[in-house]
Amino acid sequence: MFSTQPQPPRASPTAQSAPHVPNPIIFQNADADITLVDIPASIVAAQGDRSDVLLSTAPLEAPIQLKQDYEPKTQKTQAKVAKVYHGDSTQQNEHDLQSLYLDDSGYKLLVEHALAQIRAHVSGSWCMRRQLMTQRPLCAQDEAMDLDGPTEKNLESRMREWASWSQAKQDDMAFNLQQMMASLGAASEPTDSAAVTDKCILSYRHAHEIESNTQAADAVTQETQTVPWTCTFHNPNHHSLEAIITDKTLKSASSAQDYRFTIPPRATLFLSDSTASDVFRSSFRRLTDEYSLARHFDLVLLDPPWPNRSAKRKGAYEQVGGMPYLKRMLLNMHLDMYLEHNALVGVWVTNKPSLKRHVLGPGGLFEAWNVGLVEEWIWIKTTTKGEPMFDIDSPMRKPYEMLLLGRAAPNSWTRMVHAPGVKRRVIAAVPDVHSRKPCLKSLLEPYLVDPTDYTALEVFSRYLVSGWTSWGNEVLKYNWDGYWVKAGSAES
Repeated sequence: MFSTQPQPPRASPTAQSAPHVPNPIIFQNADADITLVDIPASIVAAQGDRSDVLLSTAPLEAPIQLKQDYEPKTQKTQAKVAKVYHGDSTQQNEHDLQSLYLDDSGYKLLVEHALAQIRAHVSGSWCMRRQLMTQRPLCAQDEAMDLDGPTEKNLESRMREWASWSQAKQDDMAFNLQQMMASLGAASEPTDSAAVTDKCILSYRHAHEIESNTQAADAVTQETQTVPWTCTFHNPNHHSLEAIITDKTLKSASSAQDYRFTIPPRATLFLSDSTASDVFRSSFRRLTDEYSLARHFDLVLLDPPWPNRSAKRKGAYEQVGGMPYLKRMLLNMHLDMYLEHNALVGVWVTNKPSLKRHVLGPGGLFEAWNVGLVEEWIWIKTTTKGEPMFDIDSPMRKPYEMLLLGRAAPNSWTRMVHAPGVKRRVIAAVPDVHSRKPCLKSLLEPYLVDPTDYTALEVFSRYLVSGWTSWGNEVLKYNWDGYWVKAGSAES
């Protein structure tokens, strides 16, 4: 059996958005099953008390014409593509939009209906005005500004390096350099744990000026705190922290590299490889003990690096071994150990049906975690005029991805199955920087028992969210100050 269907989302976003941050929801119908959201604004709103502007790429003005390389050239190839993407058409009725597996015609019907509804209510641009990266180049694009400053490229390299430092077996505080070197096939000399830890220093302070007449001013110190960097961090405050990670491994101490980030209120991060579930488990136990945090989550969200033709994420998550390796990694994370009763679980998948079967089918992730599917959200990527990013009839690339939303069991003896009728919702958004998805915090919170008091874990995340726990190799990426500018500092 499956748990009660979640209540539909409210039309308004979370009330705890940062001041002066616009509502990221541009349009939502009365049933809350069709939503137009602005991606950069959704991320900013989820930062808690941050009113800076997140840098973006130029919004898509016209659909992308796919190269001939993407189109199947022979009838044999076309048949192979149809089998992979459509599956066995006898398994479903294409007109049953509540069936577990839809074919392309079913998704097309849903998407076109949603786009027509939005067009009837939105006459202007389908996204908000953006501050473009080209207007304030990242250091990676303008290194002449600061030859010794961090770049986007070496930030990603440093995050992978920081994430690879495991914690020592005895006290969970020192880095196990020997284990890291052994995994690389290299010998290493015994290393003093303090010397390894001191390779990186974390300094943090209040991110904003505190007014003396506020209640928060009584409990907040403006002094900078400095601690060894240990790949985990929890901000226990109800305000953001400015964090500086100083990498002393480069050249000499006098030329140590600083990386500046903003940590949202009550956010927790675990910058570690998601293949190292044992490291996460020990770090998680230590941090939850230290701050008396909950050890089970009401919401768990994953955006796995599914194998595909793109190499964009291979630097962060190696895809050696393809799908068998990735599925093994996901199962070995034992996420069911961290699920609260009736937890909401969401997994992003591309439009390839085989991926859905790895999540929903026999031996899939939901079965292993004892989770039953209740809803499917379709993110349709559009232009500023509301046209699909790609031709929706393309046999090779579709302009949408899906979030499979399930419920965990209400107790240990209940075996979950998928809902007999799957509710589907459509979220439209103009794409931004590669792999930046809409932050769904305000859309997911109404599904929780208490939207103002819950625990959430996001795995493979690329930015932190106020009040959430984030785990992955790139959790700090879009919290790096190189992606932000002060509001009003430049024209949009």
